[in-house]
Amino acid sequence: MAVRVDLVKRTVSISPAALLGGSFRRIGLDRAGGNERVFLGQAIHRRVLGDFAQTLPGYRSEERVVFSFPVDDFTVTFEGRLDGRFEDARSRVIVDEVKSLHFAEDLPKLAGSPRLSRYELQLRWYLYGIHVSEGRDVEGRLVFADIETGALRTQAVSFDPGAVLADLVQRVRAFLDVHFEYQALAEAKAAEADYLEFPFPAYRPGQREMSAAVSRAAEDGEHLLVEAPTGIGKTAAALLPLLQAALKQGKRLYILTAKTTQQENYRRALAALSSQAFRSLRLRAKQRMCANDVVLCHEDHCRFAKDYGGKMEASGLLDRLLLAKSYLDPTEIFEEARREEVCPFEVSLELAERVDVIIGDYNYVFDPIVSLSGARDPESLSDSFLLVDEAHNLVDRGRGYYSPELSEEGLAALDRELGISAARAVPDAAKALLRLRELVVTAASAALEPGESAGLVDLRPADLDDLRLDLESILIRHLADMRQGGDRVPDDPILELDFTFARFHDVLALAVPDGRCLDAFDVLATRTERGLRLAILCKDPSGLLGPILNAASATVAMSATLTPPEFYRDLLGLEVARTSLLRLPSPFPRENRRIVIAHEVDTTYSARAAGTPGMARLVADLANACPGNVLALFPSYRFLDDVRAQLPGFATRRVLRPTDRSSELERDSVLEALSDGGPPVLLLAVSGGAFAEGVDYAGEMLHAVVVVSPALPAVRFEQERMKEYFQDRFEKGFEYAYVIPGMTRVVQSAGRVIRSETDVGVIVLACKRFLKSPYRRYLPADWFDERPEELAERDIGSVSRAFFDRVARRELPVGPLVPLLPESRS
Repeated sequence: MAVRVDLVKRTVSISPAALLGGSFRRIGLDRAGGNERVFLGQAIHRRVLGDFAQTLPGYRSEERVVFSFPVDDFTVTFEGRLDGRFEDARSRVIVDEVKSLHFAEDLPKLAGSPRLSRYELQLRWYLYGIHVSEGRDVEGRLVFADIETGALRTQAVSFDPGAVLADLVQRVRAFLDVHFEYQALAEAKAAEADYLEFPFPAYRPGQREMSAAVSRAAEDGEHLLVEAPTGIGKTAAALLPLLQAALKQGKRLYILTAKTTQQENYRRALAALSSQAFRSLRLRAKQRMCANDVVLCHEDHCRFAKDYGGKMEASGLLDRLLLAKSYLDPTEIFEEARREEVCPFEVSLELAERVDVIIGDYNYVFDPIVSLSGARDPESLSDSFLLVDEAHNLVDRGRGYYSPELSEEGLAALDRELGISAARAVPDAAKALLRLRELVVTAASAALEPGESAGLVDLRPADLDDLRLDLESILIRHLADMRQGGDRVPDDPILELDFTFARFHDVLALAVPDGRCLDAFDVLATRTERGLRLAILCKDPSGLLGPILNAASATVAMSATLTPPEFYRDLLGLEVARTSLLRLPSPFPRENRRIVIAHEVDTTYSARAAGTPGMARLVADLANACPGNVLALFPSYRFLDDVRAQLPGFATRRVLRPTDRSSELERDSVLEALSDGGPPVLLLAVSGGAFAEGVDYAGEMLHAVVVVSPALPAVRFEQERMKEYFQDRFEKGFEYAYVIPGMTRVVQSAGRVIRSETDVGVIVLACKRFLKSPYRRYLPADWFDERPEELAERDIGSVSRAFFDRVARRELPVGPLVPLLPESRS
């Protein structure tokens, strides 16, 4: 509970955090200071309260404090939780508020500081609550615990009931003034919502149906899965009704994407609405929003962090930005913040708390480390709508959030970085890192028999607690050194060591909460030529994604590939009773595409070597038959290179093979080659990679694609463990672990070619398995009339040449064009 205002009943429910909110600003390491030592602080908290329970008779901890008081014609209810209480020899109630500090650094600056004032305020509210609800004499103690040594100091806090009540009334009045201002603004936005119009002259087929379904979901508080092909206009069809509902209901809309390229489409759609009724913001990664020479987030090392709060108050930057434009672009935020010499990224985060629409990566809602504050609180999410773009990506992304690892190779790299660091904490950090390496080796060796490459590990959070405490203590001393003028460097190895281990330990606590590993997780060990590795495998992220998605007022998740819908519903954790499906066919003429299955090709792993020459001929035949650019997608780089080595020379075609981990610069270079007007390109890439899903091939950039094999994930220990889990839970182990991920890649890859009424092209699926079960079940129904066998062809070159001859003779019917915002290929 943060704040609830009921204007009908004239009641306010409020928490200490809400009453303290907005009274201070912190940035960088200061802003994240609580997060850096959350585990350490919690451990100290438990130890202090546990010791008091042992030594002070009748000591009670973690008790709710609830009391009510009038403010004008409102009844205000305060609800908080005190740390501990006991009775002294004079029968007075002594209330403890425990705070963890770094004595050497924090105590000299504490007296008279805003930080101490906040501590005392919160404690006095608890004292007042006990005084008025129990009629007892009370006194407070601030108990300070040193996070480095564990030493304790106490400070008595007395209180004047009348003064405390007067302060509470004043704070609630100030809060209500702001609340009424926001309410008036919300009413004005709600009135404007009905005037928002579809931003294009006409709806495309399927768009009106989709908009109506999205509108119903928002109104009824439901979840909607939308499976619709690329080009139908999902962006505009979902955005308008969700935005209208958000404005009418006073809610916030989060637009969440897997890739930044998709965000531009939403920006353009919002701009096309051309309205001042709402404010929208696009978030950019911290590294790209840093105005400093290096990402060193502390006021002693960054002039944009220095006196951030004072400069923000003096500049009025937030209000100025919000008044200036309806869409807050990260580049403009960067320039304005740099002009005021304040951190652009922090300005973005503050703006995010005040806008109606937030466009950003999945991470800003689902990543437990970087998610926005408003997305971490279920109550805040209940006042939000979530629009999840390319939702088929969220399952794997969710797994990734909760699948950390510790490897000998990675720790050795950190050890090398420590070796060249001049930080004073390096010797202690090196000892802790050695202990961590020994833990990895010991746990992995115990789990693996000689010659065994992978196995399960019996590892519990308590096994790592002491090391976590030591690492956190080292980190605190290291941060104190830096604040006192010690050298700071990008990618600080001590910070990285603490972060890597803390993430593993935190997820381990989720995976093994009571000494037994949950079915949705595995803790495993692997042995490779690069050394031993401990890893946590999140097989099923539904228990972690579901609470977020279900906390939202409504969620719309859309993609071209959400088959089978129950797979995505269940693995995203969506509540069954709240979830419905809308499936829309392609609106484009089927004659504009030629989909064929090369059914005599065998791309199974055992047959690849023998089939490589034939695959090279097939790719060459398609390239020779196609007058434009061709994309060939392979299940692995090894298979790709084997086929490439046997391709014939092309007289008028360029063959491009991007590197395995192509940079943004290299990707841009490839895309430029596809549209530079030169000789056509044969682009060789892998399924599931950037050129298969992360690129929008606009206009005439692509005329044919060949997808080689069903693109199944590689067979490895982790994938086999997922297969066993899915077999036990859904009785579809092979399909859920291998076939659905692979066929999703296939359909996504096929969608690279046709994206509008005027696009024409050939789509080739090269493998006999596409006509066999279970793969055939996941081919889109609008690809054929009755049976997938209709797509089978032997001579791919001749079929493709005949199709493009028809295109050249203009024999293909192309319907009337309807303007549509270009959207990412889904």
